[in-house]
Amino acid sequence: MKNFLQFPVVLLAVLGIVSCEETTKEVSERSLIILVKDKSTSISQSKTEQEKETAHLKRYLNQHLSENTDVVVMDINSHSDSRTNTAWFEYKAPKVQESTRVKSKKQQELDQTLYQDKVRKTLKATQKRVIEAIYAESPSSNQTAIVELLNPMSEALKQYDKATICIYSDLIQESQFRDFTKGVWAMPSKSYATDLAQKDFKRLQKLGLHIDLGKVTSIDVVTPNNPQNEKYYVNMPFYWDELFSLGKFNGSVNWQKL
Repeated sequence: MKNFLQFPVVLLAVLGIVSCEETTKEVSERSLIILVKDKSTSISQSKTEQEKETAHLKRYLNQHLSENTDVVVMDINSHSDSRTNTAWFEYKAPKVQESTRVKSKKQQELDQTLYQDKVRKTLKATQKRVIEAIYAESPSSNQTAIVELLNPMSEALKQYDKATICIYSDLIQESQFRDFTKGVWAMPSKSYATDLAQKDFKRLQKLGLHIDLGKVTSIDVVTPNNPQNEKYYVNMPFYWDELFSLGKFNGSVNWQKL
């Protein structure tokens, strides 16, 4: 009888043992933010302009940087398509304590609050590192190779479910592939701009370059406030709209000025 009475006590003791281990929360969908910064010599910024741009970048990251979102920073320069022209910031989910003990609703809410606090700290640290990378010094570049970035972008997108792109540049192409600065008016009409984009897209295909922006949900272009370049923005945006569209981007480019 004594042994029989001891059995429930032993059983309760076994059931009361709690196994705790640190795990990461699994999220099925993976997102990517592609940030592009023009580092060519054609772009010069005052302290005020850089402060405005940094403020825009922070707002952009606050809006788009979330759990399970990675960031890649690419520069626009003479070697935009170089494999070394990327700085990656992969999202590392905070560790969580998994327990077999049944928790009350209040405890579950507290755990969730603590986890979200860890997430916010992780994202804030990532944002700081990204901004440092955007404004890191780079070698002087006399070319503005933008079209050449489409292939590296497409390659980066392959392992993700969706992505957003934000480009800080005047988007005036000036490289051996294509130079918008030749002639007084680089884009005399909308039809000229779209025809040129179609011609350049075929050139990229003939070079064996894979262009697929189908997973991109939005493209933002933030241009410096330079009155001398206003002539380019009459028809040049049609070139980029057409080129991105041929690359399977299904949306409208959001053009902004600082």
